[in-house]
Amino acid sequence: MNRRNIGFVVIALTALAALVPFVDRHAELPIWQHHLLHAALMAGGGIAGILVSARPRSTSGGSAFWLLPATIAPLLAMLAMWPSAYGYFEMHPIGHAIEHFTLIALAFTATASAECYAAGLGWIVGGAMIFMAVAAARGFGVTFGNGS
Repeated sequence: MNRRNIGFVVIALTALAALVPFVDRHAELPIWQHHLLHAALMAGGGIAGILVSARPRSTSGGSAFWLLPATIAPLLAMLAMWPSAYGYFEMHPIGHAIEHFTLIALAFTATASAECYAAGLGWIVGGAMIFMAVAAARGFGVTFGNGS
């Protein structure tokens, strides 16, 4: 099985994971746990994007156009995880699944675009997206019970 086919398998498995809101309503997970779940979904989408678009390092770089989606997609992914929307998503599994698919698609787009621009750059962009989601789990939209 070649890299592209493995990428398609990864994206299919990640898409199945996006349907979790239909199987388990998350028992109203705290926001920080949502961020970690979303980081995992973005990891699947990002790895698939890299595998599907990867090319040999010996080839020359791609068009600078690819920098636009590689830069904008991570920003949109962080906006898609806005904590005030979680109340709605807990009550509407279809909306929650759409949010999951959006995060996967944005991670795929960001890493595939970065990889099209320069071989290996997709790993950096994907890693940064996952880091942002994990870092957000510690403080973005989280209220601590001790008043701090």
